Amino acid sequence: MILPYEGDDIDEFCQWARDIRYTRIERTAMPARVELYDGDWVYRGEAVNRLDGSLNPKMNKIGTITVDLPIENSPVAPFTGDDLDDFCLWAREMEPRRRTYLAHWAIDEDARDTSNIHVIVEKDGIRVGGFGDPEKQCILEESVKGDKVTLQFMDDIAELKYVHMAANPFLPVSLIQQPKVQFLFIPVDVGGLLTLGMNVLRNQATNFNMDFELTDPSTWPEGLWADAQIVPMPKLLGETTAPTTIIPGTIKQSWLDIMEPILEDAEMMIKPRRFKTGDPEPFPGAGTNWRNGTLFVDIVDKSGFRTGTSLGGNLATGFARTIANVTSNYVEDTYDLLTGDPVDVEGYRLPGILGTQPERPHVVYLHGRVKGVENFKLTQAPGGPGRITAGGQSMPGVNELLEAVVGYAGDVLGDNLVINGYGVGSLGNILNAFLMPILKDSILAHMSVPLLGRVARQGWGHRLETAATGVTQAYTPAAIMDLRKRRRETDPDDAFSFEVVNAMPYLIGDNGEGHWGLGDRVGATSKYLGSKVFVARCRELSLPLATGKPQVWAAKFGDTRTQQDALDKMVALISTAMSSFQEMGIL
Repeated sequence: MILPYEGDDIDEFCQWARDIRYTRIERTAMPARVELYDGDWVYRGEAVNRLDGSLNPKMNKIGTITVDLPIENSPVAPFTGDDLDDFCLWAREMEPRRRTYLAHWAIDEDARDTSNIHVIVEKDGIRVGGFGDPEKQCILEESVKGDKVTLQFMDDIAELKYVHMAANPFLPVSLIQQPKVQFLFIPVDVGGLLTLGMNVLRNQATNFNMDFELTDPSTWPEGLWADAQIVPMPKLLGETTAPTTIIPGTIKQSWLDIMEPILEDAEMMIKPRRFKTGDPEPFPGAGTNWRNGTLFVDIVDKSGFRTGTSLGGNLATGFARTIANVTSNYVEDTYDLLTGDPVDVEGYRLPGILGTQPERPHVVYLHGRVKGVENFKLTQAPGGPGRITAGGQSMPGVNELLEAVVGYAGDVLGDNLVINGYGVGSLGNILNAFLMPILKDSILAHMSVPLLGRVARQGWGHRLETAATGVTQAYTPAAIMDLRKRRRETDPDDAFSFEVVNAMPYLIGDNGEGHWGLGDRVGATSKYLGSKVFVARCRELSLPLATGKPQVWAAKFGDTRTQQDALDKMVALISTAMSSFQEMGIL
């Protein structure tokens, strides 16, 4: 633990700061720790000698862990002699197997008490656990270049794909599910953790009732999570700033499949962490008497888009703080500038604790002598054509009106048409059968909208027009959404991505050991664009795990929140609600 400086000499302070910096850099150069566990999460050993491997955690998506272990054969027999020289010879013969014992343990499934293999990888405060891939957990390869065992894991996020959303977790699934569909109108984080906890307890066959609040640990009965593999972190309903949403679900849908698009829209992030014996308590009051390997799951806000954050800025004027305006047409693009408020930096004054605050990200990689940015890629798209057409079917009532007019005209014409003294009679049905295929969907069947702002920005030499791909009734909400969808698809866009080098100058890590990590906002500049700062969230990390090679984090950045029109969002929410009501039998 790094203690605050208590002296009063500037030179001593500078030396103290340099020592801390060097210590942290040395720590980042240390190799990752890779631990293997059996199916009961009993520790089996540390994989120190690794031929190759990689760690690839992703934000709200299933990541992977791969470990290649060498394997060598040697006789397996206990020592039966009594001579020291014979014992040394026997030990040398056994050395290849002893050196690669974890690989032998992994491939010999019959010799293990459990078939599953688990892993925990730790580096720079980041801890990622995982379980063996159900389809290809262990692969043995024998070749002239050397034999090896490849272990393939899915990270802890994948555990959430194997928890399904029972409509009513309090009733036996095999006997009755009433209502037929889960329907919760609740803040994203509280609702996600609540549904996860209820379904975990259902799977653990735990007898529980509604006499306690699942997200409030002060109301939990003793031993509630004693047998639970997964434990949701507590989060009180009155303390969240997360947006409210509808969380549906049936037993055929997994928790991750339901929550992933909801979390993407809310710009929130799943944060899983495996508990190891000896760890501090996972949350205040939790204690440390948890089973080794228990997975604690939290939903956190590393974006800050609802409380104010920075999406860009300038080296001269600093980051511009903005806050999302959810009442405008474009949710992602409408951020109002926050001015006049003093900058709160208390979160950065914690001694010995590194990190970044979602509301006030501070990490910017400057192009210069110390270049931490690699493979900076900026893609500028000026946008598509200056006019969009949608529709394909006449607006409601037009075809019906045409049919009525043609039918009435045919009836009037037939009633007044006399041939050889005989009235012809009604011709409405005949004319409708002949004319309506020609007239149908030809009047008021399209909406054509000029995009004047786009044209003014592109110039005289702009592309002329495009059309929405869907076929909808013109002058309806569906047609308007189709227009807006096509407009977003062809909107101007500046997309960028870059990779960074650890400790140049910022440290990548978590839990106070890094300036930023997965899901955090990071800025970067380009030498060709002056002082403009591009800001994006880290959506993926990767770490090579081969022994004897540099184990340095690489990161990918980009926009993790899809642009969504407000009308689209509203209709999608209503559609979700109506679909759930229909499955329940209410509609």
